[in-house]
Amino acid sequence: MEPEALETCPYDPNHRVPANRLQYHLASCRMKNPKVAKKMANCKYNACHVVPIKTLKEHEATCANRTAIDDEPFNLPTVMSPSMEPNEKLPNAANQMPDPDVWNIDNTQRSPFVLKSFAPKTLFCES
Repeated sequence: MEPEALETCPYDPNHRVPANRLQYHLASCRMKNPKVAKKMANCKYNACHVVPIKTLKEHEATCANRTAIDDEPFNLPTVMSPSMEPNEKLPNAANQMPDPDVWNIDNTQRSPFVLKSFAPKTLFCES
């Protein structure tokens, strides 16, 4: 039986953890070492990569878990209604007639509801 690969904890270098338990260890060790945790950041490609904030950009640029898809710009496809012609523009929302079948919209102007307080002003314990 082959020994498991051990990873070094970024929060405490004295901790050597099996690779399959590293995520669990990082979560608990982060809470136990809050001063060190404030100076560290997670890689966006692999949550088990915890590096100092100062070197995060450099790590993410060379991360082994980075893929070619991550480098491509995010372009949304053009959405067209099936009833529209290819050169036809979408109508302005202000010129559209409201649908009478929509039950939760009326034509009255109302100010938005704002919840001013959710919890009681004074908290107390009953014994």
